Amino acid sequence: MRLLQWKKHLKLINNYWIFPVLVIIGTVFLVLEPTLLTGIVWFYIISRVLYTGNKWIIGASSLCMCIMIVSCVRILRKEELEKFPETHQIIGDLSVLPDQVKIDGDRLQLEGNITISNKEKRKIVAFYRLTSEQEKQSWQKVNQPLKVNISGEFETPMSKTNLNGFDYRNYLKENGIYQTLTIEKIHKIQEEKPKFYELLAWLSSYRKKGIDHCDKTFLKETTLYLKTLIFGFKSSEFSQKEGMFSNLGILHLFSLSGMHVTFFIGRFRYIFLKCGLTLEQLFWLQLLFSIVYAGFTGFSTSVVRALLQCMLVLSNREFKWQLSALDCWSLTLMLCLFFQPYLLFSAAGQLSYGLSFFILFVYPIVRKVSNRYLQTYYFSLLLNLTIIPLVGLTFFEWQVTSSVYTFLLVPVFERFMLPVLSISLLSSFLLKATFIIDTLEIYFSVQQSFFEWLSQNTTHTIVTGVFSPILFLVMLSLMLLFLHMLLNQSKQVYLVGIALFLLMYSKYVSPNGTIAFIDVGQGDSIFIQTPFHQENILIDTGGKLDYKKEKWATKTKQTSNADYSVIPYLKSKGVKYLDKVLITHGHIDHFGDLVAINEKIPIRSIYFPVGTDKKIAFFSMIEYLKKSGTKCYPILIGDSVSDHIPLKTLAPDHLGTGENKDSMVVYTKVAGRGFLFTGDLEKEGEEQLVKQFPSLKVDVLKVGHHGSKTSSTPLFIQSIEPKESIISCGRNNRFNHPHKETIETLKQFKIKQFQTNKNGMIYYEWTPFSDMSPAKTILKED
Repeated sequence: MRLLQWKKHLKLINNYWIFPVLVIIGTVFLVLEPTLLTGIVWFYIISRVLYTGNKWIIGASSLCMCIMIVSCVRILRKEELEKFPETHQIIGDLSVLPDQVKIDGDRLQLEGNITISNKEKRKIVAFYRLTSEQEKQSWQKVNQPLKVNISGEFETPMSKTNLNGFDYRNYLKENGIYQTLTIEKIHKIQEEKPKFYELLAWLSSYRKKGIDHCDKTFLKETTLYLKTLIFGFKSSEFSQKEGMFSNLGILHLFSLSGMHVTFFIGRFRYIFLKCGLTLEQLFWLQLLFSIVYAGFTGFSTSVVRALLQCMLVLSNREFKWQLSALDCWSLTLMLCLFFQPYLLFSAAGQLSYGLSFFILFVYPIVRKVSNRYLQTYYFSLLLNLTIIPLVGLTFFEWQVTSSVYTFLLVPVFERFMLPVLSISLLSSFLLKATFIIDTLEIYFSVQQSFFEWLSQNTTHTIVTGVFSPILFLVMLSLMLLFLHMLLNQSKQVYLVGIALFLLMYSKYVSPNGTIAFIDVGQGDSIFIQTPFHQENILIDTGGKLDYKKEKWATKTKQTSNADYSVIPYLKSKGVKYLDKVLITHGHIDHFGDLVAINEKIPIRSIYFPVGTDKKIAFFSMIEYLKKSGTKCYPILIGDSVSDHIPLKTLAPDHLGTGENKDSMVVYTKVAGRGFLFTGDLEKEGEEQLVKQFPSLKVDVLKVGHHGSKTSSTPLFIQSIEPKESIISCGRNNRFNHPHKETIETLKQFKIKQFQTNKNGMIYYEWTPFSDMSPAKTILKED
């Protein structure tokens, strides 16, 4: 009787479950990431719920808020647990599921639970350097849960070191991992066959067997699509093509989500209904299938969301709960947040729940279009528009042509690729048909070449830059208003559309200028952006030497340092083109990432000291850049290289060969502060600089040669009288930069020091209406 009363009471807030969910979202952000803005938003949500005056909505929201607070506090307490000691080597047992074994070249990654001296299990990520091809092959064959006895050292994961960069520490924290382990030695590996009740272990084992079967049976391109679209496994081979799919705006088609779930659930229902099962019988069978399918795809965020929402919709029909589509979405998010409070902090969570939320509003709009094909394209177009507020949080760029390719390719995926891949995989367990395998490979190879051509010749991207939290909320509100006005066919909808379009280009009205010393490890890279986005200048690019490895030990995905440092930062600053790149000299740690940057952010012109192109590696890059349209200018002392700030070269004054002594030295005075960028200039060059410019005084010195003792002599420092110094060097670099002698010299003259290996990025900001800000850093020095 009491249960029936509760059901009756719960039905009283049908169509209003969005209110408890909004309260939960506000509570999560307030507890886990408290700021003034999250406090204001939370207060507004609570006020809005109270304003309803509905005691059932208020009661349900209050109960959900209390549950969410308990869940968040539990997470915070877990984060505060004492970590494993990081100062000495430990020995422990690591339990790993087979699909959590990842190999790329000679790098082995294991994710699992570790036990040390019978203490509480903790989830970690461990890394190991494989020693031979035979060892690599033995790990690749793993398809059973393992218990690995290992010794190694723990460390706290590195957080982001560049503004708006990827935060590895937060990424792991969101997945319940607070330490990483570098394995020194593997003592024993023991397979542990899952017990009959260990469903996760069984699913992981069969998933890994399925992935291995694809590798053994099918050819390269077909295998990539099978592993990605059937098992949700993105291999290192897929990572190589990820940039191309992203450029086309179709990366979401390879992330298992609603489309894939709809396909497999639909085929499952069709087959069993044809076999004579009733809808009631099918409901429970489908529930089991959903759990199994989620396991085979690695329980990815988007699949779990789609399956759970699908089951709520079916339950709603089966048990007559009278829930709306928005209610089902709300309850899906509510349940997932209770178990995973950090869900909406991740890009996957934001995109999956954000897109599925907007779909609820887009469907009623597109249904008014009578033509089926036009309706489908209209749906893709609107969905691509709704993603704009989200891309400004993480990706900083929006693919304009995404709606076209999504419209054209969704039918190909749904009606051809998924059915063909599914049938081919299932039949391959019974019969290995060489003709089918070869035909599939030819198709996917041709398709891949076509995608590459499209990516290079037909796409258009708008680089929005990072959206501030306030701008994000404004754009989100405008987007909801835009959809509402479209639904009601309001004539003023175009005004909201124009406002959204203008906000996408808000970077052009930002008065902020920036001088940033980017953390690129053992190298240099300095970015200058003038107010109102007038000019974007990069001094050096960073780079690293590639050491030759045996083929088996070489990573499949070859990435540059810039892919994780310079490029994301530049895109977060709204940079679509670099107006000028200055290369100080011909060493790889200053120009090595030129081509990698140019591929993602085209370079309009490049300046370098006369004679630097005598370096063969640099000459090759320059010739390649010329073919892509970059203008190249060899320069000497006295040349001005900027249109909007006084950026002048003070060295070299001679034809050089690209060595440290030939480094370009650049001086600028902006917003009342003088900056001197010295490349790798050494003692002799510093003496020459003092002789030629005896009255040169600076406020901020980019210390020469990464803080080496061959630079920054007392005479030079005393002459230019800097107040602050920036040393760009890598953590634990093999040169031991910065040297003790340089540090002592800077201390002797009471110069404030910043180091990228300790502080991460160091940056300054100004506006046309204000002086230069004090130095800002990403990391606080220990």
